[in-house]
Amino acid sequence: MICISGTPGTGKSSVLSALSKMGYKCSELSELSSVCVVGIEDGEKMIDVNCLKKIDFDGVVAGHLSHYMRCDAVIILRSHLKDLENRLKLRGYSKEKIMDNVEAEAIDLIGYEAEEMHPGKVSEILNENLDETIYKVLQIIDNKKSYDDKIDLSEEIMLWY
Repeated sequence: MICISGTPGTGKSSVLSALSKMGYKCSELSELSSVCVVGIEDGEKMIDVNCLKKIDFDGVVAGHLSHYMRCDAVIILRSHLKDLENRLKLRGYSKEKIMDNVEAEAIDLIGYEAEEMHPGKVSEILNENLDETIYKVLQIIDNKKSYDDKIDLSEEIMLWY
């Protein structure tokens, strides 16, 4: 299973949609994780992340918790913080929720978690151009290349302080 993870708004669904159109077997994590929902808090589903490890899927899964699954490779999509902020505003996220996600992106929280769970299997891609991102994702899926460089966006957070 290839897992595409990242902070909300980094382009996971867009990449998954493109891969699906190319014929890859794909699923949003939300479609697979219904058995792992343990409740709803503030209108959001609460997921038992340990339950995610039990889900089998032979394809590409995208979701900001997909790195909790049993992944053969993990692709972390990253985004410049200003781009992320703009996308989340368009989704109608509250100012607090936007800041939480921007801070998580700045410190690479999901990349850190993924590397802890899947050492040596994590690639980070800065999603600035969808076509270039798809090209890099396909290289990873086809075992032609991994992207081991860690993307440092921590300096960008200073624009908010």
